Amino acid sequence: MCLTVLALTLVTEATAQAATSASRPQPVRGLDVSSYQHIGHTINWRQLARDGLRFAAIKASEGTYYTNPYYASDARAAAAAGLSVIPYVFANPHQASGPATARFGAAAARYVRGRARLPLEVDLEDDPYTRTEHVGACYGLSVRTMNAWIAGFVKQTVALTGKAPIIYTMLPWWQKCTGGTARFRTEPLWLASYNTTRPNVPPAWKQWTFWQYDDNAKVPGVGLTDLDFYQPTAALPALRRPLAPKQSQITNLALVRITSVDKLRA
Repeated sequence: MCLTVLALTLVTEATAQAATSASRPQPVRGLDVSSYQHIGHTINWRQLARDGLRFAAIKASEGTYYTNPYYASDARAAAAAGLSVIPYVFANPHQASGPATARFGAAAARYVRGRARLPLEVDLEDDPYTRTEHVGACYGLSVRTMNAWIAGFVKQTVALTGKAPIIYTMLPWWQKCTGGTARFRTEPLWLASYNTTRPNVPPAWKQWTFWQYDDNAKVPGVGLTDLDFYQPTAALPALRRPLAPKQSQITNLALVRITSVDKLRA
């Protein structure tokens, strides 16, 4: 792994306040992890909870060909520490249909319809395998076909879980690969946007529900990871309460931003 230290950034409540109305409840912090965070590390979920993190998106699967071997243990440990858990599915529309990807992801996340669980999240971003698949950032799909893929994923997820999925994406990808469609505006948005205090939301949505504001943060208890905010919206008005919440110590935590040539959210 090649790492380059870029900067030291203090993440404070002011960052969240700049991105949301003062009349709203203050956003809470969380993170998202995959098997990558287990390379040379053991995740200390209790320390993360003590430091003020309140939710965790944990990768459950990718396409229909990969399941995260750490998902089940991470989900149990995170929940036991008091964090709300969101299982996420990394989409590869070049390899499998939307419904097939949803079925595979729900099974990997051991999702049982009717239980009090947060929705599945579908990760839609540039194809990380363009060098081998040679299909481009949009997985070789036209705008029309991509929108049909997402619709198939949404419909199958609702049928399996009873909940519409959270859509994780970035503004440039959404505009390019879906044509900026407003078809999925009622689904919760997880927006990835960095180096800003006010992310640009795709026009289809009025606001973000989750915001991944840092994709290269070094955090005690986990190491290199992605950091996120959650704010209540009509699409997802609440997270489950932590078991034993404590006042955040992460408010004034100095986070080291770094760049890694081999680190993907996937």
